[in-house]
Amino acid sequence: MKGKDDDPLMMLKQEVQRIASSYTEKKKQALLVIGLIHQGERHVFHFGDHPIQQRVQPEEVIFEIGSISKVFTTSILASMIQKGQMKLDDSISLYCPEIRKNHPIQLEQLATHTSGLPSHRFLRDLQLRFLPKVRRDMYCQYSLDELMKLLDSKKWNERKEYPSRYSNVGMGLLGLIMGWSLHKTYEELLTEYIVDELKLSNTFITIKEDVKEKMILGHQENGKEVPPLQMHDYQGAGAIRSTITDLLSFLSAHMSADAASPWKMTHEPKVKIGKNMSIGLGWVIDDTGLICHNGATSGFSSFMGFRPHSKTGVVVLSNYRNRITQDSPDRIAYDVMNMLEQEPKAK
Repeated sequence: MKGKDDDPLMMLKQEVQRIASSYTEKKKQALLVIGLIHQGERHVFHFGDHPIQQRVQPEEVIFEIGSISKVFTTSILASMIQKGQMKLDDSISLYCPEIRKNHPIQLEQLATHTSGLPSHRFLRDLQLRFLPKVRRDMYCQYSLDELMKLLDSKKWNERKEYPSRYSNVGMGLLGLIMGWSLHKTYEELLTEYIVDELKLSNTFITIKEDVKEKMILGHQENGKEVPPLQMHDYQGAGAIRSTITDLLSFLSAHMSADAASPWKMTHEPKVKIGKNMSIGLGWVIDDTGLICHNGATSGFSSFMGFRPHSKTGVVVLSNYRNRITQDSPDRIAYDVMNMLEQEPKAK
C-alpha cells in the first residue's frame, strides 16, 4: 500500500512548494498561483493567505497579466493573417490615415519590437514634466496624438532595419491597427479571436459588475495596494485580465498548435535579441527552446512559457509587483520547468 509520500501528485506539490513558497513570505495578502501542463495533465497550486480565497477558488481569481497581453495581441494578428485580413509586410499607413502613405514601418516590425518606436526612457519622463497634462496610458510615454505626430515626422524617411527595442507603444499600436482594420475595438478582437474560440470565461479588459468579486487587488513592491489598471489607447500592450484556468487553456492551445494553426507562426524566431535569445511574433525564444513572455503592472507580475519538445508549460501569477532585486515569477517558472523536465517520464 502506497503512502502519501509515494503519491505522484503529492510529491509534485511538495516540489513546487519547495521552489515557490518562500516568495510569499513577508508579503502581506499575497497570492501566488502556479499552473502546470505536464505529461498531458494540468495542475494548479497556490500559496499565500489573501482573504479572497475565502470566497473564490484560486483557479478562478482574476489577475492583471501585464505584458503577457502582447502574445494575445500577436495571436490575434496571426489569426487575421491566416484569414487574409492583414499581411506581415503591410505598411502601418494602410490603417493609419493620419500619417503619410507608404510609411516604412510594417506590421511585423511592431510585432517583433523592431519598428524603432521608443521604449521607456527616463529622459522622456523628464520631458513630460514640462509638457501639457494629457491622457497617457501607464508605461506608454506618448498619447495617441503624440505618437501619430512622431510617426509622421522626418525620422522615418525610409525603411531601416532597427535592432530590437521593447516598445509598449509599438505593440499597443499594433492592437489598435488590427481593430481599426475591422472597425472594432481591441477588446472585441480579443473576444472574437481568442475568448470565444477557446471558451475562456474570465479573460477581458473592461471591468463589469459581475466579475468584481473575483478580482484581486495588486500590491506595489512595498506592499501598498493599488487600484485596477486602466489602459485606454494601447490595450494590446498590457491591459488584459485573466485567471490561471483561462491562461492554461490559452497556453495549451499554443503548445498543441500544428502547421495548420495560425498561432504556430508566432513561435518562429524572427530577430536575434542577444547571444542566446530571439524574438518571434511577440514571444521570446531562448536557446533551450523555451518560448515565453513575462508581464508586470503596478501591482502584479506574471510569467507564461513552454517548451514544445518536452510538452511542458507553466504559468505563474502574483498580485505583487517585484523590484528587480526581488524574487520573481520568472525565477519560479524557470525552476519549476527545470524540475518537471528532469523528472523521469512515466512508463
